[in-house]
Amino acid sequence: MNWPDPQRPGEPAESSRPWHWVTRGEDGGLHPLPLGWNPHLRHWVAWDGATVSPEEAARRYGYIGPALTPLEVNARVVEALAAASPAEPPLERADEPPRGLAALAASALPPPPPKMVYKNKAVMMHVLIFLGTLFGTLFLLDQFGRLH
Repeated sequence: MNWPDPQRPGEPAESSRPWHWVTRGEDGGLHPLPLGWNPHLRHWVAWDGATVSPEEAARRYGYIGPALTPLEVNARVVEALAAASPAEPPLERADEPPRGLAALAASALPPPPPKMVYKNKAVMMHVLIFLGTLFGTLFLLDQFGRLH
């Protein structure tokens, strides 16, 4: 199933790369998963440490391609953005909501953090709560002792 070299089914395209994307044969390629390739022992390693021989991998999985490193991913994103963006970006009107990458960037911003409570204030609040609980418990014990 889509293995790069028909003479070596179950082996990756670039054996020097440690991780590769494969897909299970029964799910039609909808759920890619990473598998590690050990070039010295010539077998696949799953996330749980289980090993899979190339023959079994050829039966069970379809090959998608090597997993990219973070530097390669960043370079491809920069290339895609450069190819997709026009020479001069169009002016956006203030009354229009952002679209495209601007909307994606706006939606990715985290909400502002809640008001911070400094550590010394938090410790003081916890001590006061403890003291209030202690004195309330002693008061109730004293009242309960007076009833009997």
